[in-house]
Amino acid sequence: MSLAYEILPLTLVTGFLGSGKSTLLADVLQGDAARDTAVLVNEFGDVGLDHLLIGEVDARTVLLDNGCVCCSIRGELKDALATLFSQRARGKTPAFSRVVLETTGLATPAPIIATLLGDPVIRSHYALNATITVVDAVNAREQHARYPEWLAQVTAADRLLISKPDLVDQTTLTDLAVVLTALNPTAQILVRGNASHAQGIDGHSGRALLDALFASASSTDLVMRMGRVRRHAAVNGGPLAHRGEQASSIHSFCMQIDTPLDWQVFTLWFTLLLNRHGGKILRVKGLLDIADSDRPAVLHAVQHLVHPVLHLQAWPQADEASQRCSRLVFIAEGLSRDAIEASYARFRHHLEDTGR
Repeated sequence: MSLAYEILPLTLVTGFLGSGKSTLLADVLQGDAARDTAVLVNEFGDVGLDHLLIGEVDARTVLLDNGCVCCSIRGELKDALATLFSQRARGKTPAFSRVVLETTGLATPAPIIATLLGDPVIRSHYALNATITVVDAVNAREQHARYPEWLAQVTAADRLLISKPDLVDQTTLTDLAVVLTALNPTAQILVRGNASHAQGIDGHSGRALLDALFASASSTDLVMRMGRVRRHAAVNGGPLAHRGEQASSIHSFCMQIDTPLDWQVFTLWFTLLLNRHGGKILRVKGLLDIADSDRPAVLHAVQHLVHPVLHLQAWPQADEASQRCSRLVFIAEGLSRDAIEASYARFRHHLEDTGR
């Protein structure tokens, strides 16, 4: 395939101020492990510094330093990605096979994802591969309590990477993992190794660490994590919900539909649901059993945004999660599982009564 027609995976790396995003990229993007990776670094402020922490800016690195990528320079993000792809296609820059976009610490991912998924130029050249959120083990509790951006970053993630674990005790680390699981039960939680020993996630370094971080989030491991959500809810007597010093209105729950879905009915209902409640629906991940199809569909949505639906080759074999039924994991604020299930049931019955 011509370089001009390839679609490249793009990984979004986010995390609150000081969480360690640049340190992470500096550790994994060096030597052979980085030769096929292009990096876009966004910063908040008049002078960009993160590129100096990651390394010298070369032809494959574009520094966005005029403001927050999620608001004031979304147009520049589009231009930077288009320019990067054009330079690659024309041989003006060494060929690369993936792109990493590091956001500012104050960025909320949803507007960035909207740009990546909604712009036809970007969509024709790049596919959003995964969203990685770096979580500061030392300051996570305070950031959770004070900053809505932290919560938006955590709930939008496909992978949650806990940084600075050596600076807290095991109890704090365990408690943080519990909180993160409650807030985003379908995300894979990884712990950053001690940087002084050049160790990465689960003891990996170099290429292995890079691959572990930036692998596609559309793989069938989602099924395993959805099974974990259901088991957790059964053991704990209800939907997942984080309750700290103050009760939280953020709930995580799994909605199961046992009969095959009429695709047109489901997509119409889901579109109307997001139109009305998208601001309260922080994240949805699901595996769908579509009528007259032997291939399960994978659904991802963040607030009002729906990723392109992917189809697996076959139903994965993963204990009870391999059963042929649809499962949707919601992370929602102020919306209950009962309300959403009732909404779907009413919508189906209304269409049946009116003869569609």
